[in-house]
Amino acid sequence: MSINVSIQANGPQASVQLRGVLDSMSQATLKQQIEPVLANGAISQIKLDFGGVQSMEAASAGMLMMLSHTAKAKNKALGIVNANATVLALMHKANLGKVIPIQ
Repeated sequence: MSINVSIQANGPQASVQLRGVLDSMSQATLKQQIEPVLANGAISQIKLDFGGVQSMEAASAGMLMMLSHTAKAKNKALGIVNANATVLALMHKANLGKVIPIQ
């Protein structure tokens, strides 16, 4: 499967819209696409918009935790918004909310 990533930056905030399936095959795409956002010193807040994510593998929660640690090391706040009930349940089961704010 695949994930489509669309990034919009507005001042210190970046919104990363995700569409598709977040699995072991698509994790590399997400990491590659978000790297310029993490490297941009003008951005201090990153919202991952999961509104278009149909499903997510449990292993992707680990990748999101690592992404959160990378963001924190670069003084950026990372948050997740608009996850559907299935994806949200997986995030809570993986205790992702203890590392990344989920709305």
